[in-house]
Amino acid sequence: MDSKSNMLLSPRELAQRWDRSETAIRLSAAVGVGPRFIKVDGRIMYAMDEIQQYERACLFFDPAEVALQTVC
Repeated sequence: MDSKSNMLLSPRELAQRWDRSETAIRLSAAVGVGPRFIKVDGRIMYAMDEIQQYERACLFFDPAEVALQTVC
């Protein structure tokens, strides 16, 4: 595993990555939505590999775009 996949992001850093508010990230964690996280000394931290896995799971494919790709 490379050092980037071992990196931990704070809720503030994740909010910057996703262009969301830190409050939205913290509320999502509180209700169990979003990437899995760990607590380090009582602070929520997100592992980069968990963030990337969550982002892949949220990928949206436009049905029209998929239809065009299978025709061509």
